[in-house]
Amino acid sequence: MKTSHSYPFFGPDGYDGLDALLQELAPSKTFLLVDSNTTHCLSVFVPKLGQLDAAFEVLEVPPGEESKSLEVAANLWSVLLEYGADRNSLIINVGGGVVCDLGAFIAATFKRGIPFVNVPTSLLAMVDASVGGKNGINFAGLKNQLGTFTQPNYVLIDPDFLTSLPQQEWESGHAEMLKHALLSGTNWAEALQLEPATLALYEIQQSVAFKAAIVREDFKETGKRKVLNLGHTTGHAWESYAAVSGNPCTHGAAVIQGLHVALLLSGLQDEQYALAKRYPWIKVEDDALTPLWERQLQDKKNTHGEVRYVLLEELGKPIWDVQITREQWTQAVSALNSAS
Repeated sequence: MKTSHSYPFFGPDGYDGLDALLQELAPSKTFLLVDSNTTHCLSVFVPKLGQLDAAFEVLEVPPGEESKSLEVAANLWSVLLEYGADRNSLIINVGGGVVCDLGAFIAATFKRGIPFVNVPTSLLAMVDASVGGKNGINFAGLKNQLGTFTQPNYVLIDPDFLTSLPQQEWESGHAEMLKHALLSGTNWAEALQLEPATLALYEIQQSVAFKAAIVREDFKETGKRKVLNLGHTTGHAWESYAAVSGNPCTHGAAVIQGLHVALLLSGLQDEQYALAKRYPWIKVEDDALTPLWERQLQDKKNTHGEVRYVLLEELGKPIWDVQITREQWTQAVSALNSAS
């Protein structure tokens, strides 16, 4: 089935559009993927869809990055086979970034690809994971090493899901919105001041629209789409190192660490200082420097064994594939440690 309306739809119109898609696809079997934190969302989500097959199956995975694994993926593939899923089946991912990433990967690889829908329930998933067609799982202790580029058939964003969002999850989404503001150069000061209680729908739409425009221009990330990795080279290294060190952190907290480093390497001290006032730099201990650098060497954006960064010539003017040496990176981290 090639039907695809993947550009995000919002609120009540989004539900109407998804209902129309369900009628058009007429899936042979429908699976709703959730984690234990988002199961409760189904009581709000399901009644709004008159065309949803009443015999849908719920697939529940544990919350957190641990679910983005080959073991969990294999279990889900086995369950799909057990329930008789075929190439006309549909997976609807209702959850945060992990659920959207994992569910999209499962759908993209099962029987060479079946339709799927993303319904992000966290701010991070709304402005990042649900948009762009990148999906994947972690492997060998490293982030997103296995995956595909596969667009969802539909993305529904319902801001009502954010009313019960924990503070840590808000910060994860806010980090990606800050990244988009730095890259676009249009609303950096305003983005820094965003708060959960005052977040407006148009601000979510603005962030989503920026990423969607980049993705349309370079879907397979051969050029300009690489700018969306701003802050993620150090960020992914920090996130995976924190996990294996027994002190896991959110994706957003890791990306903010990465943004501090990228801004300093870009020579944008004023912007780095402004970021630090909102989200202070977390000091990196000496014994973490080598494992963090080694994880950066495994980053997917690297070539020829060189660590490549996204930097900013100025706000709104990103450059990519910038080689950064270990000495440059260590000096930046040391300077951030000294200033914190």
